Amino acid sequence: MTIHRVAALINPSARHGLAGQTSDAAVEALTGAGLQVTPLLGSSADEALELVRTAQTSDHDAVVVVGGDGTIRLALQAAYESGAGALPIGLMPAGTGNDTARALGIPIHDQAAAAAIIAAGARRVCDTATITLADGSIHAFGTVAATGLDALVTERANTLPWPKGQLRYPIAAVIELARMKPFPYEITVDGRKLEHDLVLASVGNTATYGGGMQITPSALIDDGHLDVILVHHGSRLKLMGMFPTIYSGKHIHRKEVDQLRGRRIELSSTRPTPIYADGDRIGELPATIEVRPGAVSFLVSAASGGE
Repeated sequence: MTIHRVAALINPSARHGLAGQTSDAAVEALTGAGLQVTPLLGSSADEALELVRTAQTSDHDAVVVVGGDGTIRLALQAAYESGAGALPIGLMPAGTGNDTARALGIPIHDQAAAAAIIAAGARRVCDTATITLADGSIHAFGTVAATGLDALVTERANTLPWPKGQLRYPIAAVIELARMKPFPYEITVDGRKLEHDLVLASVGNTATYGGGMQITPSALIDDGHLDVILVHHGSRLKLMGMFPTIYSGKHIHRKEVDQLRGRRIELSSTRPTPIYADGDRIGELPATIEVRPGAVSFLVSAASGGE
């Protein structure tokens, strides 16, 4: 399928400064690849979501996301709501983590190469995951849903004025580990119920979050399953020793870590427990997380499974 006209969803925060320059350069790269570009730039995440919902019913050939995983999440939400007729999604990575692009083999630091992949039009059918909260609202995501310490670290990292970029995550982790208390969890994986005092419970549709941290290293974006990582409560010293191993995925070999797989995961806790996905706060537990096999098509290179 050849791509000619694209609706480009631009990160709502990319209105000025370096972020604005990055988005302008991305649009120029898309135009340089021979594409007709309709920019979609909302003043907020809610407005951006409405714009991409409208784009999904338009005569464009694809939706292109200029931004990071949080902006991609908006496009996934619109695609999930659109169902089987959803437009494919192309990526121009311009975020902090860029973990969706990493999972799909999209060049993170080469906008011309990313634009060329979009113009070529090769598709890869992938899974989306959804979070259903207690109020019945459904939220699509693409990478990892984080609860417990995971979510607290993301929340802390998002508020740190310094440093910028990925270095915020290890600093936020040290801060939160110093004040960590266990979360009493009830977890149900495809009907199998577990109860544990945990530091965190993460559910991955892809292997990484936070810019390459391999929290669910065995997760694949198109295998029809979700990977679950449970970290049991232990001493702060052990937990601090475990944290660096998440970058390589070696934490799964530690005795305080359990690794599970399933299609439907239910999480609840007696403590107020936030849940984040693709770096954004979704709400609080209880929540049900489900895989939606083949719910989205991404534009990727042939080397990354595009057809």
